[in-house]
This record gives sequence, structure tokens and C-alpha cells, in this order.
Amino acid sequence: MVEAVLLATLLVSGLGVYALRQRREVLVLRRQVRSLQAQAAVQLQTDPLTQLANRAALESWMDEVQRQPGLLAVCDLDNFKALNDRYGHLVGDEVLRDIGQLIRSSIRQDDRAFRWGGDEFVICFRTEDRDLVEDRLHALERKLANFYVRNHGPASLSLSWGVAAIPAGCAPRASLQEADRRMLETKRQRRVAMPEGGA
Repeated sequence: MVEAVLLATLLVSGLGVYALRQRREVLVLRRQVRSLQAQAAVQLQTDPLTQLANRAALESWMDEVQRQPGLLAVCDLDNFKALNDRYGHLVGDEVLRDIGQLIRSSIRQDDRAFRWGGDEFVICFRTEDRDLVEDRLHALERKLANFYVRNHGPASLSLSWGVAAIPAGCAPRASLQEADRRMLETKRQRRVAMPEGGA
């Protein structure tokens, strides 16, 4: 009788230890699943070429009411098609990858940068200091003017951009439209100034 009670106690104890191990394993698996889901969510919102937020992320962000004011810039590379035609699309992709890195290194952690599509980019600066934003965009222009294509040498690139304010308490869609309109106006002015080269 004592042996049966002892055996039953050991069996229950063993089952308890087994159940505890299983519970721990389930918790570990749940953490791993949450981590994988978070990674997948980031990948779905990231442009694989430039590592900037992608168009889907931009579309979602444009409808978010902004708690603080800022400035939004729409940037477009000038004559990128000519670069693609001259060096090929693989080199064009490499240039876009490098430009994504340049943009990431030109903004602060609080700012956001998106690849809108092709060679167009959107940057949200979490500041109202227009001079600061324009200084950063001019610095980006200078870096692109001295751009070097690996195995091909220097390839001066230029950038057209427009800036618009994002008021606090507003979604940035209207600001994006305004910045895009200003960027297109800059492109038009450059085409008039350089009729043979285009922009």
C-alpha cells in the first residue's frame, strides 16, 4: 500500500515536472512567434532595395493624425532614366540602394523616410525649422553631385525637392500633395534653365 502511494506520488510529481516543462516550451514558442510576426510586419513595410519604409507604409502613415508638427519633403532624382539607360538597371538598383543609405544617414531617428516609388522619396522631418530641413536637403544634393558608381566612376546626380508643413492634429496627405506640387515646379524650372539636359 505504501509503495502504491509512493509510486502514485512520484507519478504525479513527474507529470507536474513534465507539465511545467511543456508550459515553459509553449511560452518560448509564443515569444518566438511574436518575434517572427514583428519581423514580418517590418518587412512588409520596408522597401527591400533601399531599406526605407515602402509605399504601403507611406499610404498608411498619410492617414495618421500627427501629434506634433513637422515638415515633409518630396524628393525626386533628376535624369535617373538616363543613368539606367547608360549603365543598366542593375547599376540603377545599386545607385538607389546607396541613395537609401544616404537618406537614412541624413535624417535623425525621429524622422521618417519612405521610398514612394521608382526614384521618388518622401521624408518627414520632426521639426518646424525650415532652414534646418533645407540645409539637410542641400547637403544630400551635394553628396549626390559627387556620387560615385562602383566600377563606373563619377556620376553626378541632381535632386529636385519640395517642402510643405505638416500641422499638428492633421494627417499629412494634403502636405504630401503640396510638397509634390512644389517638387514638380522645381523640376519644371530646371528644365527651362537647362533645355538640352532636361531634369
